[in-house]
Amino acid sequence: MYSWLSAAASRFGAPHARKLAVSAIRLAASLAPADTPPSLRREVMGLSFPGPVGLAAGFDKHGELYPSLPRLGFGFAEIGSVIPRPESHRSCGMDTVTAILSQYPRPHPIPLGISISMNRTTPPHLMSDDYLACLERLWEYADYFAINLGVRAGPDLHMTEHAVVLRNVLTAAKDAQAKFERITGLHRPLAVKIDRNRGDTASLLSCVQEFAFDGLILSGDVESGAEHHALDMLEQVAKMLNDRIPIISVGGIRTPQDAVDRLSAGAALIQLYSGIVESGPFLIRRINSRI
Repeated sequence: MYSWLSAAASRFGAPHARKLAVSAIRLAASLAPADTPPSLRREVMGLSFPGPVGLAAGFDKHGELYPSLPRLGFGFAEIGSVIPRPESHRSCGMDTVTAILSQYPRPHPIPLGISISMNRTTPPHLMSDDYLACLERLWEYADYFAINLGVRAGPDLHMTEHAVVLRNVLTAAKDAQAKFERITGLHRPLAVKIDRNRGDTASLLSCVQEFAFDGLILSGDVESGAEHHALDMLEQVAKMLNDRIPIISVGGIRTPQDAVDRLSAGAALIQLYSGIVESGPFLIRRINSRI
């Protein structure tokens, strides 16, 4: 039934299909038992994850769905991407997200990641300031942060022409991590999110390793039938990193077998987006039963 409804909603555009999935998550969470098997627990980036399956950034942009997710078998969730100032049809900005997250008790039942980025109108020489503003404002509410490098309608830090800006952003983020940890006593791992379909992956990986980030989120849209390319890229990246940095794989995970393949290819954790939209919220439990 859900697959039929999702296919019908998709005919009216992706936002309608996502709205259906959001409603299904809220309904399913009210019915589902909270019993992720202890055998699925993973220790990654110094955090304890009840399971390896997470919700990808972009689905729950502001964190409203977060309280519903543990009951569905999610092991973590990533919200955002959060930006400093509100932008129509993109994000309400970091102040709105802070107001939502401040209502949730700590410690969180599952790790909460916050993907952060810059406003589209921010000039290159001020991009690092946008990331710093988000880190400072949201530091106490996250369990980890994802540094999202690409804004599709603005400057893309994957591109070689922005190499200097990229290094400025990564330097500022690592300096801020040390500063805020010293001030607050709260350690927050930083992962860099890169799109495997954009930029020079080898150069980006070199930067991630040089600055000693805590994790890598390897993303990228995967059309149906192109899963082998995503797997090949994941295996190549895992080989390059050689277990020095854990990998979170996201993009094109639609079935339990897709999830098994990504974890077998070197991912420490995985994130879902399109699979939930297409198959519904009980996909997570089907995956958990296979891994």
